Amino acid sequence: MGQYYMAILGDVYGLNCKVFDRSVNHEYTFAKLMEHSWWQNSFVNAFSEFLYNEPSRVAWVGDYADETDDFDFPNCSAFYVPCYKEVWGETVSTHTVYSSDFILDGKFLLNHDTRQFVDLNEYKQLSVDKDGWCIHPLPLLTAVGNDRGGGDFHEGNTGFDCVGIWAWQLLSFADKPPKNFSQFPLMFKEDAR
Repeated sequence: MGQYYMAILGDVYGLNCKVFDRSVNHEYTFAKLMEHSWWQNSFVNAFSEFLYNEPSRVAWVGDYADETDDFDFPNCSAFYVPCYKEVWGETVSTHTVYSSDFILDGKFLLNHDTRQFVDLNEYKQLSVDKDGWCIHPLPLLTAVGNDRGGGDFHEGNTGFDCVGIWAWQLLSFADKPPKNFSQFPLMFKEDAR
């Protein structure tokens, strides 16, 4: 069966969390990870705008991410870490996003916990497939519970080892990286595509 994902956004300390239902202007967006994790996806781009020059904690949590160690995030300096029920519990209040013109071109994805950055122009050049499609790096870098259901980014694809390594770390998008950050080489590509 397919695994569905919802994004959670928290402040610098991991508090004041909001869970997003993937809808844009209250219209449904497909829920499986590889149905919506694309460069020009309206939900992911609108969500990304929350991180533009605003460092926040992010996790893309699958509904199969209910194992005890799923929320043990390495390299995470958050004061508070959410749990599965805060994203997928019965009483979770979800938020929607609204259309945005935000684009990744010319930007950098920063990880303030590890002091690393991804040059998104370089990432796109390396990651675009033969059909011109490019995976948006944010959902995959922050995915929790990947490779447990249909529609996930499966083992054997380029970059599989990087899926989830930045979950709940302090991330932002910026026009240039700080001088004391080092470049993180990254490429995601579905090799079977």
